[in-house]
Parts: sequence; structure tokens; C-alpha cells
Amino acid sequence: MILKNAIIHVGNGEVFLGDMKIADGKIEEIGKSLSGGGMRDMTGKDIFPGFIDSGNFLGTQDMAYFAKDYNENSNPVTPYLDIWHSLDPDELSFQKLYQAGITSMVVTPGNEGVLGGTCAVVKTVGKNVNKITVRRDVALKGSFTSEVIRIFKGKGGPKTPMSMANLLREALARTEYGADYRSQRTREVMDAVRSGRMPLLFACENAPEMERLFEITKPYPDMKIILTLSYEADRACDSIKERNAAVVLGDTSRSSVQLAHKIDFSKLTAMAESGTKFGLTVLGPDMSWGSEMLFWNVSKLMQTCKNSETIVSMLTANPAELFGVSDRIGLLKAGLDADYVVYDGNPMEKCGAKLLETVIGGETVYQA
Repeated sequence: MILKNAIIHVGNGEVFLGDMKIADGKIEEIGKSLSGGGMRDMTGKDIFPGFIDSGNFLGTQDMAYFAKDYNENSNPVTPYLDIWHSLDPDELSFQKLYQAGITSMVVTPGNEGVLGGTCAVVKTVGKNVNKITVRRDVALKGSFTSEVIRIFKGKGGPKTPMSMANLLREALARTEYGADYRSQRTREVMDAVRSGRMPLLFACENAPEMERLFEITKPYPDMKIILTLSYEADRACDSIKERNAAVVLGDTSRSSVQLAHKIDFSKLTAMAESGTKFGLTVLGPDMSWGSEMLFWNVSKLMQTCKNSETIVSMLTANPAELFGVSDRIGLLKAGLDADYVVYDGNPMEKCGAKLLETVIGGETVYQA
């Protein structure tokens, strides 16, 4: 199939009027005046890479009973755990993220552990957990939020930010491990994080939590840090730039979040335009909200953004690069999975833009 005469948003800032050829679930070719195969006229339609949610735990909780299978509350430091084992593809499909154009997401442990386990990138549709998995162990999830203290203060765990900081410092500094599986898995994960082979995805709601994290990780200059929730990233912009950290902005749709953190969206867009990598998520301070919340952040950021393709990258190329899956998703590029969305209008610029079709692996999973 060749999609003809579309407005193609590559995901890396490039936009052009052209064609895209799909074969065997992959993008075979991108260009102009392509031929060979069935033709489909897409004149006037915008095509984007499938959107990527940069980190939440939908698919790892039973929404009917609100069972939180994404938090391990036996210990605040469990880097050996793998969120993939809590993933339920049926529960993920029930969320219908694909109806908002979200074709992939970073599945993470929750915010209740200082180090809660490793993350995975998955497609948002499919009943077979192996088939929807793009890659496991894409990041180690951590948290300095108040959720850690709330859960563990009555279990002999951290009761203060000081204690949380000490737990993280000890986990990073540890060099001797036992011979059992848990110890060896911990060594493998922590070595990968310290060396920068696996990023540290860390939940920090406010600037002091971010500064605390940067101070503790100073001895590890190769470590890659991705901040999530990040409601006061604008206040820590200099430290973020100095540390070359990335930012995942959590859901800001609740006015209480904006008021409490006094979020300066203009400063966030300035950070993005000057080179800081941003991703977006529907995840809020204490749970995941509706998929439409992703575009609340888009609308707030677009109010001060000079180029809408900067926001497109936050939903596509940036998270793919940050979580090491840019060889599969995140761009409209030959050789990558045929994950894309077709719009009537540009949703970065128009609230009334309509999602017409969502395609994952070359198969249409939603059509308006």
C-alpha cells in the first residue's frame, strides 16, 4: 500500500508533502512520487508517527478493582523487579489508548519505591504479551515523591526525604553482591544504570527533589537521567541542562497541580527549543488519567511554542530515543514499524483536528 500526497510529519522536525509505502508491517519507503502497489489518496491529511506515552502504569492495574500491580510494597529498593511480569495486554487494550493515537507506551513501576524496578516499551493493542513488547529493561524507575514515605513510614522504611536520599545513595554505591538470582539481577541493572547503558527514570514533582537527585548522582557522570512528572522542571532548568537530563511532563489538567507548582509553560517550551529532550505522559501525581490528557499538555505547551514540530517530537522521536527503541518506533522512516496516525488537521495546532485512523504494525486498529 502506498499512501499518496499526505502531509508527512517525520517526527524529527521535518515535514513534507509526499508518499509513504507500507509492506509487511513496516515502512518500506518514504518520499515523493512513489509507485508500485495499491494507491490510497491522502490529499489534505496529516500523517504522524504513532504517539508514544513516555511512562505510565496502565495495563498493570485492574481498573475494575483498582488493584495496583505496579507497586511492590515489601521493600522501597527493588531494582531487580521487571514491570513486564505485571503487564496484562487485555487490561491495556481496555484503555483504548489507540483511539487517542497512542500506539506505544513506556510501562513503568509506580512511584511508591525509591527504586521500583525496570520499565518496558509495549504497543497499546494486542492480546499476546510477547508480540506487543517492543523492548524490556528500557529504564530503571525511581521516585523521590511523597508516595514513598506514605507507603513505607509504617513499615520501617523511609520517613523523610533524607532517608530516601540515603537509600538511593547506598544502592548506587554498592559494589558487592551475592550469588543468588536477585542479587545478580540487581548487579546487572545497577551496573547498566551507573554506566549509562540503562537510563534512570525518576519521579520528581518539585525542584528540590530534582536537585537532590542530581547531587546524589554526581559521582556517576555517564548516568542518563530522565525526570518524570517534573512539574517544576522550569525552576530547575539550569541544573537539568548542566546534567543533560531529559524531562517527561506529567498530566497537568488539574488546576490544583498547576497552582501548587506554578508551572511556567513558556519556560518549558524554551527549554525544549534550546535542546532539552521532552516526553509527555497521561500519568498524574497519583495515578494514570484518561488518554485525552496527553493533549492537554500539548495545548498548554503550544500556547508559547514557536514550532509545532517541537511538540510532535515530544510524542514520537524523543521518547523513542530516550528509551532506546528508535530502531523500531518514533519516526516515519524506512525500516521502522508501520505505526502511524492519520489526522484531518494538525492536533498540535487545532483542537478540532480529528483522528481518522490509527495503524499499528501495518494494521488498522482504529478508524473514525
